[in-house]
Amino acid sequence: MHQEAEMIHNDLLQELFVIRRNLEISSINPSLYQQQQQQSNLATIEKFHHSLEELSDYLSPAHIDDSLPLAIQHTLVKWRSRIPELNLQMELPTDWTTESLYTLRVVLMALEELLQIILSNIPGRLSIFVTLKPRGNFHELIVQLTNLNISKQTYISNVTEVAYLRHAFNFLTLGRCFYQHHNNAEIWYFRWRHLQKNLNE
Repeated sequence: MHQEAEMIHNDLLQELFVIRRNLEISSINPSLYQQQQQQSNLATIEKFHHSLEELSDYLSPAHIDDSLPLAIQHTLVKWRSRIPELNLQMELPTDWTTESLYTLRVVLMALEELLQIILSNIPGRLSIFVTLKPRGNFHELIVQLTNLNISKQTYISNVTEVAYLRHAFNFLTLGRCFYQHHNNAEIWYFRWRHLQKNLNE
């Protein structure tokens, strides 16, 4: 949330100020308001619209009311479009039981935060494979990181922020977040108890 607030203050509000100043100048002296400036303002407004759309998705993730797999897919597609060179694959079920909206938000936030930490701390080409599975009374989100050059020093589990993420997930969902190392891969598990959504929620 702090990052989003910084983005609004340092990016969106600055761009909005520039547009406002240009419109003020054009109202005072229309001859100075050339077509090139109009095109520049349109491009800025388009960027502004895209940023607000991303902020809206962050505050209320797309498809979260419908299906966790759809919400995860939307999140991963967004990351893939943002970083085209990222080898990001997913295996998500088509059917999923309803769950508490609170739990779904925590799971999505944990996934977003883990991806942010991964891509900020691991250099080089990285493959990420995300799966979602029911496990009896539990649901499990698995994020597998594979990098031929990965070493013990670059394991994401060594990053301090990941410990905070694990503790926060465990506390907020009463679930369990843990990781395993296998050959050149690091596998992260987010496991939480499946509680049927309360219809009065």
